[in-house]
Formats: sequence, structure tokens, C-alpha cells
Amino acid sequence: MIRNQEVYRLPGVATAYAQMCDLFPPEQTILGLISPELQTARMLDLGVGGGRTTLHFARCVREYVGADYSESMVRECQRRFATDPVPLSFVVCDARSLHMFARASFDFILFSFNGIDSVNHSDRLAILREIRRVGKPGGWFCFSTHNLNFCAQLFELRRIISLNPRFAKRTARQLLLRFVYNWRVRTATLRRSPYMMINDGSHSRQLLMYYIRPHEQLRQLSENFRDIRVFSSLTGSEVQHSELPNVQDSWLYYLCRIGS
Repeated sequence: MIRNQEVYRLPGVATAYAQMCDLFPPEQTILGLISPELQTARMLDLGVGGGRTTLHFARCVREYVGADYSESMVRECQRRFATDPVPLSFVVCDARSLHMFARASFDFILFSFNGIDSVNHSDRLAILREIRRVGKPGGWFCFSTHNLNFCAQLFELRRIISLNPRFAKRTARQLLLRFVYNWRVRTATLRRSPYMMINDGSHSRQLLMYYIRPHEQLRQLSENFRDIRVFSSLTGSEVQHSELPNVQDSWLYYLCRIGS
């Protein structure tokens, strides 16, 4: 979506991302799981933003490439790591078309912080195809995505409205999101949809983000990826597939092998 890309190009947004340093709990878990294989790996860090994940992954791999479709983000990374002793590469690149990279170029591809959710459904599928193309068979792909199960609290009136004056501001914000910024969304449609584009208030309500149900995400991955594991964004612990229909995390991490 052009509107989303324009937001991420804003210098102020890029500067804010460049202040971030810490891994999220599932990223810590996943790094621990696959670290033995990373020493010889060539890594592609898609949607690198301001270099938050660079701090933790770049020194674990043989070669590191950070990519983002925002020129402002890439400039922040280049400035942030200009004196880093480890040679790092940062490029402006759209995940929907990774034409600058040859087939089977990377052993590990990371797309963190729900970056894959910044595009619509057809573009999302294009990204997954490109990742399959540039990833080595048997290599790792890891990404996070918004969980549509979580959205009940944004659209169910009984969850939004509170008569407690302590929550008046929160209630006002939720009502604004529901009836102004998502006025086209019908609760009945949300309940039966496998995925939806939703304005969840990110970046001053300027973005539409893709939300998906976990089992639909597994289905999207099933053709070109295998050994799919899911991790809670809250605790970092692994979530069994049988538990996914009831998981209420606002987003989840997926780790899988690239198909042969």
C-alpha cells in the first residue's frame, strides 16, 4: 500500500525506529533455537527498519544484508552502523520484488515487527513467493504477523465500552478506532474472515495493517514452507497448533523451513 510506504519514509518515523534496541521475547527464543546454524549463514533482514534486529543478529551470521523499502530507514541504518567493525550491507529493496537477489541466495530470512502486514493480500502472497525463491531450500524463514483473533476487543462493543471513568480516555480511543477509522468493517464479517485490513491506531492511525487468523497463516505457508512453529509475542514460548484458535496475542511469530 502506497500510503503505508509513505508513512515509513517519513524521517521522523525512521528516527524513532532507530532508537529501538531490544529483541522481543519470541525473537530471543528463536535466536536461541537456530543460533547453531547461523555461524555459516547468509542472512536477509527484511523490513530492517532502524536496525533493531541488526544489533543482535548481524554478529551471529557469516554475512548480513538488511533491506527496507523506506530510503529513510536504510539511511538510519547506514548512519547507525557506519563504524561497526563487522561489515554490514543495507539496501533499499521492496520485499514484493527481490529481483536484486539470485535464487537460493540466503540461508536465513527474517521479516520482523509485522513488516509483512504493511501490504495487501495479493502483495503478501507475492512476498512469500519471493522469499521462497531467494531462500535456500532447507533454510530458515522467520516473521511476525498480526493475529485477527485479537481484534474482538477492537470491534466488540461489550469489550470497548466501560462505565468506569478511569477508562474514559481508553474507551474514547477505542470508539474512535471502531466507528471512525474502521467504519466500513462489520463485526459479522470480521468473525468469519480469515484475514482483514484494519486500522489499529499505529502511527497516529495512518496505517492499514493486515490481520490474519493463525490457521489461515499456516495454510498460506503450507505450499512452500515446512516444519512450521509458532511463538507467543507476549511470552516467547511456543504455541502448539491445536492451541492456535484460542490464542489472543495481538501478534505471533512464525518460524519455518524453506521448502525444497
